[in-house]
Amino acid sequence: MFGACRERNKILVCRSGRATHYGRRVLSARILALTGVLLLAVSGAANAFSESDLETLRSTGKCPGCDLAGAALKNSDLRGADLAGANLSEADLKLVDLSDANLKGADLRGAEFEKADLSGADMTGALLQGADLEKVDLIGTNLTSANLDDTDLENANLSEAKLVGTSLQGANMRRANLDDTFISGARMDRAEMERASLRNAVVGQTSLEDANLKRANLKEITGDTVTLRNANLERVALQGATLSKSDLTGASLRLTLLHGAVLNDPAGLTQAQLDEACGDDQTRLPEGLTAGSC
Repeated sequence: MFGACRERNKILVCRSGRATHYGRRVLSARILALTGVLLLAVSGAANAFSESDLETLRSTGKCPGCDLAGAALKNSDLRGADLAGANLSEADLKLVDLSDANLKGADLRGAEFEKADLSGADMTGALLQGADLEKVDLIGTNLTSANLDDTDLENANLSEAKLVGTSLQGANMRRANLDDTFISGARMDRAEMERASLRNAVVGQTSLEDANLKRANLKEITGDTVTLRNANLERVALQGATLSKSDLTGASLRLTLLHGAVLNDPAGLTQAQLDEACGDDQTRLPEGLTAGSC
């Protein structure tokens, strides 16, 4: 029966060699199936959370340092909860109430926070890279030294928040509300801030290099040593703003509204840039420079 068959690379080959192709297809299918099982196991292990930690949080509202990675907490009432140093990476926190919570040093990377309430929370040193914070309430939240690189903060409310040493590089902050926010020593390079509002914010020693601020509202902002190199300030409202010792090298000022604005000792500002801007007799610029009229 097997007289015309012989073994080749541990696969039985008969006659035309069709068994070779069949055997390889079976072997490939088995390898793919095993790979899928392993990937699911690894993914499950990475997002596995402690059931006992979850029960502790729900019963006491306190679970510092607990493991809740990947936990489903949607719509939970966690007001004032103590989750300092907790692992909530990839957790589902949509619509959760974490107002006034302690989230110092918490790992929140990749977590889903859409429409959650984080107002008044202490998120000092928290890790939020890649988290979804769209339409989240962050009013008065302390984000000192927190990392929000590449987060989605579209339409989020950060008014009166504290952003000291905060990293928001590459973050999506379109239409975000940062009115009356205190920003110092922050890194906001490449941030997308089209139509964001920073009215009356205080910004110092902060980098917004290559940021897109098109049509943003910066009325009455107070800025000191702000880096705006190559930033897009097209149609930005800067009426009544004061910018001191700020770097505007290569920034686009096309139709930027500078009525009543004060630009003290700016670096890199040229007449060519100002020719595209809109100012008035109340605009204060270095000697020899004038803003265009629109």
